[in-house]
Amino acid sequence: MALQYPLLFPYGEDCWSNTIPYREDRKRQKKRDSISIREFYLYRLHERYHEAKTLLFYSGRLFQQYVVDSYAAIETERLQWVKQNQKSLRVELFRGLQDAITTGETIAGAIGKRYILPSSFYGGPRHMYQNYQDAMAICRVVGFPDFFITFTCNPNWNEIRSSLGRNQRVEDRPDIVAHVFHIKMKQFLKNIKNQMFIKVLAGKPYYCQQLFSLCHIHKFISNIFLQT
Repeated sequence: MALQYPLLFPYGEDCWSNTIPYREDRKRQKKRDSISIREFYLYRLHERYHEAKTLLFYSGRLFQQYVVDSYAAIETERLQWVKQNQKSLRVELFRGLQDAITTGETIAGAIGKRYILPSSFYGGPRHMYQNYQDAMAICRVVGFPDFFITFTCNPNWNEIRSSLGRNQRVEDRPDIVAHVFHIKMKQFLKNIKNQMFIKVLAGKPYYCQQLFSLCHIHKFISNIFLQT
């Protein structure tokens, strides 16, 4: 990253490597000894006032590009882990004749060369299919949803405005927007679960982040008073 962003890291600061050890902590139960790339960028993308001021959070669109590249690096490491752990994911069944028949594979040389993304991989086809099956199972038990609720981030929230630096705009700090929205989203879902608005039988949220739009979620809920 330092070579790709010389304006943000003029002194060639070290970025992530798989040799960065954890801090000594007896309560830590993790098996590995070094931090992951996701943990590194979680630490890096958090402004600390006791540290020296850097250009990272005040570089406008360059900061946005840095965030995108950081996410791409995290996603690449996840895909690499899936590729190297196909046996432990028990995907031999999907690699064989079943997938070939399902996809209509006609070239024998192509069978067995694909890598399978498990349902735990966010955004993968099996993850989406599992969410669909969960939603259909809820509909089978309690019926179709009665409400379609959209909860959208508001760029004028005081929590966002008060966290911006001098001469900064909302679009300059997507990290602050995402943090504030996530906190409010969790509280909103908690209020629904605690029957604060209406008495809910079941529901399922879907998080969205589209191009040229703010963070938002869609929530399908079934109201007990509308059941017949």
